[in-house]
Amino acid sequence: MIVAIWIVTLLLVGLWSLAAWGLSSLLAINGAWVAQLEPWLQRVPFGAWLETWFPDWLQVAKALLDAAQMGLSWLGSAGPTLVWLSWGVVTGLMLLLAGGLSLLVALIQKSTPRLPPNPPPNPPLPPTAAA
Repeated sequence: MIVAIWIVTLLLVGLWSLAAWGLSSLLAINGAWVAQLEPWLQRVPFGAWLETWFPDWLQVAKALLDAAQMGLSWLGSAGPTLVWLSWGVVTGLMLLLAGGLSLLVALIQKSTPRLPPNPPPNPPLPPTAAA
């Protein structure tokens, strides 16, 4: 069980690191890449289907892109630093949680009574002497 806890934790830390690296890379360049998403939104293949369910989706998406671009310009060069700072905090919390879960499993295993091993089978009795 302890091995499973650490395997899952290390996989999550790896995925979290990959996401942090990607976001840090995007934040290292200027926020102009957000404006390049707007023409793609107008040509999205499922736009007509989305329009029937959510008529103003394109305006909402444009507003979100504008807000993202404004947020990225507001962050400026501090963005990658904030990403890696949050990466460190969350990674530390994940490792702490995995350590706590490992300790909990170890304590439960220690307090659970173990069954004694099966006794060896009785040796065969010697044949009795005929009288």
